[in-house]
Amino acid sequence: MPERLVPINTNHPKLRSLGICHRIEIEHPLLVRESISTKLIAAADQLPNHLQLQIDSAYRSRETQEKIFKAREKQLGKKKTSKLVFDPQKGVPPHSTGGAVDVTLTNKHGIEINLSAPFPKYYQEPQLRSKNISPEAQQLRLLLHNVMTAQEFAPHPNEFWHFSYGDQMWANHYHKNPLFSEVPKNNVPTYHSSIIHLVKLCKIIQMQMIKLGLRKRNY
Repeated sequence: MPERLVPINTNHPKLRSLGICHRIEIEHPLLVRESISTKLIAAADQLPNHLQLQIDSAYRSRETQEKIFKAREKQLGKKKTSKLVFDPQKGVPPHSTGGAVDVTLTNKHGIEINLSAPFPKYYQEPQLRSKNISPEAQQLRLLLHNVMTAQEFAPHPNEFWHFSYGDQMWANHYHKNPLFSEVPKNNVPTYHSSIIHLVKLCKIIQMQMIKLGLRKRNY
C-alpha cells in the first residue's frame, strides 16, 4: 500500500508550520509522507531548547510547481528562475514526491531567525557556507544542516533551506536508488472547505506578520 501523505505534526513543541501549501495556490495544509513526518520530529528534537524547526513548504502538486515556476519566471527571467525553482518540464519536482521540505529556524516564541543576515532575503546568499553572512547566521545554517542530515535528509547543494529524503536528489547524494516517485493525485488527501478557509486565514495572518516585520518573506 502506498505511503500516505499526512499533515505536519504541529502539536510537537519544537516543530512549527503555518499550514500554508504555497502563496501561489492553496490546495491543502502542508503535507509530507508519513515517514518524513517522523524524521522531521526527530530533527526538531535535536535542536537546543531555545530553537524550533519551522516547515515553510512541503508537498506540492506538479500543477502548483508549474505556477510557481511561471510566476518567478515573469519576475526574474528563465535563466535565474531555473537556478532557484525546479522546472517541472524537466522531470518530477522534488516537492511532488512528498519527500522534500523547505525549512528554517525560529526562536522559542515562533519568530523566524534571519539565516541570511545581514541580507534581508534568504535567496540572496543561498549556499550553506556563504562567507558573506554573519558568523551567527553561518552557525545556525550549519546547525540546521546537521540536524536534518542526521536524519538522512539530503541537502540541496545550492539552497541551504531545502532538504529531501527518498527522491532523486537524495538518491544522487547517497548513491542509492530513489524510494519515492510523484505522489498520485488520488493519494493526496482532500479537505473540507472549512479547513481550506482556516488555511487561507493563516495566510492572511502570515502576510500581516511580514508587513509588521515579525516574519521574513519566503519565495
